[in-house]
Amino acid sequence: MAQRLGLFIGVGQYLDPSYGGRQPECCSGDALTFADLLHENEPRTAAPNFRLLGGTVYATPDVFDPADEEMTAAALTDRVHDLFSMVRKGDALLYFTGHAIAVDDGADLLLLTPDDTSAEHRGIRISEVREAARRSQASSITIILDCCHSGVAATMEWPRNTTILASTDEHTASQALFGTHLLYTSALMAALRGSAADVQGVVTPLSLHATVCAMLNLGEDGQQPVLRTWSDTNTVLRQVNTDRKLTEDEIARIVPPRIRRRARAPRQFEGVPLPVFQGFPNIDAVFAVHPEHEAPDARHGVMRTGREAPDELDDLQTDMELFKHLRNAKLLESFIRGADGRTERDSDLFWACLAEWDTQHQRPTGEQGYVRLTELGRLYWRIQNKR
Repeated sequence: MAQRLGLFIGVGQYLDPSYGGRQPECCSGDALTFADLLHENEPRTAAPNFRLLGGTVYATPDVFDPADEEMTAAALTDRVHDLFSMVRKGDALLYFTGHAIAVDDGADLLLLTPDDTSAEHRGIRISEVREAARRSQASSITIILDCCHSGVAATMEWPRNTTILASTDEHTASQALFGTHLLYTSALMAALRGSAADVQGVVTPLSLHATVCAMLNLGEDGQQPVLRTWSDTNTVLRQVNTDRKLTEDEIARIVPPRIRRRARAPRQFEGVPLPVFQGFPNIDAVFAVHPEHEAPDARHGVMRTGREAPDELDDLQTDMELFKHLRNAKLLESFIRGADGRTERDSDLFWACLAEWDTQHQRPTGEQGYVRLTELGRLYWRIQNKR
């Protein structure tokens, strides 16, 4: 398994008296909570998602006293070098939150450490982080900065397979508290918990940035998150369980299989076979659904309880479970075609299945329910069809 190592730094307290009421106390909790979220693996396995460098998060004031030698500029710069030198053919992630200033006329960014003073600024230079990244053998590097002027990092040239996620551009201060966390980190954590996940529950730096930008009130609060990437790999930051999650097998079933699915004796209604789903033959195809997709005796008003085990479902109910998952992932939609055979209306999947039969009067309605691919579903169909 490829190594995945993360370094999380949160500076919530500075020693110099000049900081006075400018102590960013929440940054300690930001680093700890963010590290816990990325370290946790979901679906849960024995292996963590990102192993913590040194088994801990470098944060103040919670974990270390700000005067601790582990929190000096020199010590934390060494930890950055450790991160990029230890990861080989794996993923390295650096997260920093605290104060930062642009230096060298805006050409570099200094991530201020607790030993920073008004007389002599101390911290981690982003240019030195970049040099450590250049020497790294990591397959992918993700750097997340929640600090003022963090966009300076995105204006620099970085080595291949590096992605920068910055809370704001190079000219702007980062927003203050949103609840108990900084605004940007709050949005990052919400997105990582599932908002930025694709249909397989995967969160990448690109999906994370897009979701965070959609969450924040851009253009009014002055904070514009920045993403810049030199990566040609699809780095997975986290995988989550969501109601939209699909397995690879489920996605593959939207196209006709090379070997047709073997079905049990097909269910019939009034001598007409009710076929099992074998994929959509083309992106514009529709598939008729019937009351038997919902339950074997749905025409008589007997519905499923929802507590049935998978081996209790016949082929049509198994198809219905697939349709539900595809619908939740926005790949499938259902509709009802009227008795005239021309008019259509959108419908919930359950009612589309029941559309053709009047259970109260036990007679056909002349209508028919169908499922078809959405625009997103058509994209996935094209991808699967090429495989």
